[in-house]
Amino acid sequence: MMLASGCATVGQPDTGAFADQQVAAMRSEGFARTDRGWELSVADRLLFATDRSDVRSGQASIIDHITRVLTGVGIHHVEVEGHTDKTGSVSYNDALSAKRASAVAEVMAASGMPHDGIKVVGLGDRYPVESNRTATGRRENRRVVILVTAP
Repeated sequence: MMLASGCATVGQPDTGAFADQQVAAMRSEGFARTDRGWELSVADRLLFATDRSDVRSGQASIIDHITRVLTGVGIHHVEVEGHTDKTGSVSYNDALSAKRASAVAEVMAASGMPHDGIKVVGLGDRYPVESNRTATGRRENRRVVILVTAP
């Protein structure tokens, strides 16, 4: 959990416990400050096919790049959240989302993120970003989110 400093300068965004260089690196990779920490929803770049958890080579290079940027500025702890669409049972979706998160975590570990610095969470279909009523919405929900909560 991040605690905000009570001495934030008016007009400047609160960056939490992160150094300016770390914040700049996260922003350059598309991370945004949320109430949960610094979040990268790679929905635009890292989606999964129905019933699949494999990371395609183009996706692996994106994950590798993000990981190298993060570790290059001293960020060695992330949470990787896997998500699914509403297709399938709750237990199936929970397992599939965990496999998706694990697949991304393995690429991150191979790219230099310490294994013990990666928390993998499968969230199934509980947090959709789009409606599951359309093929496009279901596609957007089959995603992984990377979250940085502590320097």
